[in-house]
Amino acid sequence: MNPTLSADHEDSLKELLNISMGQAACKLATLLNHPVTLTIPSIDIASPGQLMEMFGDVKANYYTRQPFFGQMSGEVITQLTKQGGHTIASDLLALDDDQVIDSQTLHDSLLEVSNILSGASLRGLCEQIELGTRTQPPVMYSPARQPIPSNKWQQAIILHVSFLIESASFETKTIICFAEGGFNVIVNRLDEWL
Repeated sequence: MNPTLSADHEDSLKELLNISMGQAACKLATLLNHPVTLTIPSIDIASPGQLMEMFGDVKANYYTRQPFFGQMSGEVITQLTKQGGHTIASDLLALDDDQVIDSQTLHDSLLEVSNILSGASLRGLCEQIELGTRTQPPVMYSPARQPIPSNKWQQAIILHVSFLIESASFETKTIICFAEGGFNVIVNRLDEWL
């Protein structure tokens, strides 16, 4: 673990993330009318190559990227399973079972789900530690065709949590990547909070 991130920092960050991710899961469950289960947040440090390895099977997942900036900067990357994606899109749009979803509508629905999870998660974390941060809209992302440049993330602090919608066999994983300077801002706020 990074020497600037003590066990107390890590525990506090996990607690704060658990609250903000819980709010995101509740919002998604209400919108989709499906129960949403989330995992306990975990924290890792990764180089760009290691981050790419975290993405899993790119053939089985969709990905989105959502930059954020302000008092800290970085990107939120959301991995969404292809299995269950159509069910989630149908439920989000309140479509009948026999209605066909084209790829653009599917992508728009997945971007909406991604925005709910990443936006609520990041906003919840920032509100708790009183940091002003703005996000850009998410975009669909292909890790195989658009690798994260090594000059952007020489070493990223990765906070990740999974959201599972069992009734649709659908799972997402939200990864918040902080630019090194941005993460130092969080560590300083945690020091004040502790």
